[in-house]
Amino acid sequence: MPDFHVREVPPGTEWAYQRLHGLEVAVNLELFGEDQTRSPERLLTEYTHELTALKGMLVALAGPEPADPARGRFGLPITTEPAEILGAAEFALPLLDNTHLMDDLFVQVDAGHRRRGIGTALWREVRRIAAERDRDTVLGWTEHLAATPAAEWVRPATGEGELPVDAGTRFAQALELSLGQVERQSRLELPVPPERLAALRAEAEALAVPGYRLVSWVGPVPEDYLEKVARMNHVLSTDAPTGDIDWRPEVWDAERVRTLSDWEHRTGTGVYTLAVADATGEVAGLPHIHCDHAHLDRPEQWNTSVVAEHRGHRLGMLVKTANLELLARTYPQARHIDTWNADENQYMLAINIALGYRLHGLTGGWQAKLNAG
Repeated sequence: MPDFHVREVPPGTEWAYQRLHGLEVAVNLELFGEDQTRSPERLLTEYTHELTALKGMLVALAGPEPADPARGRFGLPITTEPAEILGAAEFALPLLDNTHLMDDLFVQVDAGHRRRGIGTALWREVRRIAAERDRDTVLGWTEHLAATPAAEWVRPATGEGELPVDAGTRFAQALELSLGQVERQSRLELPVPPERLAALRAEAEALAVPGYRLVSWVGPVPEDYLEKVARMNHVLSTDAPTGDIDWRPEVWDAERVRTLSDWEHRTGTGVYTLAVADATGEVAGLPHIHCDHAHLDRPEQWNTSVVAEHRGHRLGMLVKTANLELLARTYPQARHIDTWNADENQYMLAINIALGYRLHGLTGGWQAKLNAG
């Protein structure tokens, strides 16, 4: 008999987010030697924001399952009293699109409790929940330090990028997940010398001006730009490389952007720059930097997209340099910014390298087809 059991965390259980944050910090320090985690406040807002996806968090606790426990919406005993978390599985069940997926699966086990079957037990419950919710694909992620020494490497079916064969990849392979895509985590040290940003922006403007104008803001998306941002988010969902991952286009409208923007600004701030075509008023490009109020020293570059018919005018470089200049004025305390790009997205990687981004980590996108065979 295992000396642990798996429970479900009901949304809004604040002590559980505090304990999950502690587990994430420990795992991050082990992997990267630094804390790259979300704040407990952000975890709370993420798990209570369910307009676009149901959020799940399962935890492994010490001891046997209690007799006649109250059950949660995923069929497991719920946990209400503070306890040590030995391991956790997080996931999302999209409600608006990609409803064939269980998405954003992360499984983490405390270093002192590994090799006891905790990760496998969490995976077993995750797979059951996915099947019961009519999801035929589970999409999970592993993280790796780019400088990890490894005797072996694994490549996705597309052949783009590679991951070291370490504890994370071995666990995913043991569960018979297939590697669908490799993403690069790149880091830009801040502040970028103003003269370098100005020179790169001037080079981009030479092609983009006067055909395009820029609109920038910090904070929630203004009402006048909700539809334009929705257009760019849809472009990203259709045009961003997905490797072998079964990802399908997302449906975006003004209300979905408003909902996401409201969620983001409960614990952070967005920094945006839109490129708009002068001739038609059509939105052509958009970068979005997220600044978590708990970690203003380390913002994250989230979406960056350029509409296909507007490419070839250096708009990617133009909007990113303008947005970095706005970030420097708004949050001068920022010390570095991280971004994630598919290994096959050479267009965006080239822009990032020119800006000064350097490889920092690797992320593996792993999927399991539940109805395979």
